This record gives sequence, structure tokens and C-alpha cells, in this order.
Amino acid sequence: MANDIVDPFFSVSHFDGKTAVRRKVEIQTIGQNFFLLENERRHGPYTFDYMHFVSKTKDNISYGYEDIDGWRLTLSGPIPEGLKPLLPATRTYGSWIDKLGLGKASVAFIAVSAAVLVVGMTAPQWLAPIIPQSVENSLGDTLVGDFGGRFCNTPDGKAALAKLTNSLDGNPDDLQVEVVNIDMLNAVALPGGKIFLFEGLIQQAESVDEVAGVLGHEIGHVRERHVMQGLLRQLGLSLVLGGLNENVGGVLNSALSNSYGRDAEREADSHSIRVMSEANISPIGTKGFFEKLADMTNEDNDISEMTSYMSSHPLSTERAAAFQKSFDANKDYKPALSSAEWGAIKSMCKNDPDVKSGFGFDLFDE
Repeated sequence: MANDIVDPFFSVSHFDGKTAVRRKVEIQTIGQNFFLLENERRHGPYTFDYMHFVSKTKDNISYGYEDIDGWRLTLSGPIPEGLKPLLPATRTYGSWIDKLGLGKASVAFIAVSAAVLVVGMTAPQWLAPIIPQSVENSLGDTLVGDFGGRFCNTPDGKAALAKLTNSLDGNPDDLQVEVVNIDMLNAVALPGGKIFLFEGLIQQAESVDEVAGVLGHEIGHVRERHVMQGLLRQLGLSLVLGGLNENVGGVLNSALSNSYGRDAEREADSHSIRVMSEANISPIGTKGFFEKLADMTNEDNDISEMTSYMSSHPLSTERAAAFQKSFDANKDYKPALSSAEWGAIKSMCKNDPDVKSGFGFDLFDE
């Protein structure tokens, strides 16, 4: 049964896609089909199922037609009730948003965004442990090499350093601990179990027990895979797994400036406290080391307390307190090394005639 749509306040215009002529037409529906009536001419038949929504303004709605480029049917004014259910649904924001409704779609978008954020933040923690150790070792070898010839090396110093490392770790064979000839109060863990104690740290330490606590901390980063987590967070999986090429210097810079987050730093401190206790090494030396850091960074003020919450490291005073708390007055502590062994470590860089200086060059662009 044919039904001509006639309404004085409703009008229809049509472009057939072949010419630029805008035709004023009327719609004649026959079930799911329709014709467009223009004076004495009839265009069609067309099928409502082949139509699709194109655009909507305050007064007009336009539709296109499948497989006919440029075909347009524009309806103006109030659409007759009999025609509404035959027309394609309009879209305001997009198909799935219109189906859900703006409110539900907004909630869904927030939920998905939160999930993506959580995955992005936590991915390094579950990805790092499943990356083969051989991959990490290869990455460390590629990045570090001989560090520009700046590893200090004397027989007595290396023997003492190995003894200290062995006392703090039950499986030291996969660790490479080096003293680096750079006057920097720092230590760092790099991929592949590589741990650098900088000469500035060695010279400013008042006892070998201080260095033992710092070394235990860096070993903790290695054992907990914090190094790989940090690289994954900063650089992404593809670069870490082999896309180094000419970016070695940039990756090494990122590794040296790795920020693990306060939870990881506390975890590494806990590792250091535990292994020092097992080795009967007093934590008081390391406590003193962190107190010196606190004095150097002027932590004993309200501003430092507030900004600590934005720092990747806990306050040095907090860390000193943790090592102090681990002290057991009933324990028979022994020095980590003899005075001669400690002296051999302190004199390594001075007594190595072949070591390169850490000054006057751009270390990581070589």
C-alpha cells in the first residue's frame, strides 16, 4: 500500500548524485521502499535499509544512500510520525555513544581510561620478571662496555670488593660490582647485575659499613628487577628488547638517571638491612650515611617535608631511621672488611695507572 507523505510544514529536497540540481520532492512509501515524486516524475524505487544518516542541524536532517556517491535526501521541518520509524537513527556523538547514551558512555570512557592508566603504571612490574635474564645481561653489556676505561682496578682492591659483595649476596657470580673513577657521591645499578660505586662515594664514606649498606641497597634493586622496571617505564618495551642502535648513549643516560619510586627504594633498603643483618654488619654506618645526605640536602625543614611527597626517594632522615631501627644491641656485629681491605678499596682509583679520569668530557656521548 502506497502512502504519500504530505505535510505543509514538512519539505524534502533531493540530490541524485549525478547532477548538482537540487530537487524539491515528496516521499511516497511502499512498505520498506519509497519513491521520490517530483512534479510528473517519479524517482526510485529506493529502500530505507540502504539509507544512512549523514548530518543534522537545527532545522534539517540529511541522509545518504549506499553505493550512490553524492545522493542526498534532506528533510526539513517536523518529520511525520508515519515516516519516523522507517528512517535510519541519527548520531550525535558516534554510534556506540548514541546507543549507550552520553551519561553511560562517559562512565564507560572514564572506566576504560582508568584501566589503561593502571595497566600503563603497573605493566613494568609484571613485565620485568618475565623478560629473560639473558636479554637483560645482553642489554647491560651493550650499554656499559668498559665504561670508557673508568673502572678502577687493582688486585687487592678487586679482591676486597669481591669479598664485600660475597658477604651481602648468596649468588654473586651474576653481579659485576665496580668502583668508577668519577667524583660523585652516588651508586647505581644497571641492567645485567652491573653495580657502580662512584669514587666520590668511596672517598666520603667514613667506614666500609657505610659502603656495605649502599651496596646492599643496589643489590636489592638488581634482585627485585627494579632496574628493568625503570627502563620499561622510561623507554618502553620495544627499545629495551633490542631497538638500541645509535640510541645507546640516550638509553645509558636514562638508566643512570633511573627513578624507581619510593616503594622500590624502600624495598631496596629493606633488602640491604636484611643482608647486612645476615652478614653481621652493623647498620649504624649506613644510618650515618643517610644522615649526612639529609644535612647536605637540608631536609630538616617544613618545605622539605612537603616536597618529599613528590620525590621518587623517601627522605634520607626516614631511611636513616629505618637502619637505626634495625640495630640490635645484642648482636655481635663485625666490620664488613678489615682496615687493610677497606684501604685497598679506597686506594683503587689512585693506584690504578691505567684508569681514565671522570672529568673534562661528556661521558655518555662517547
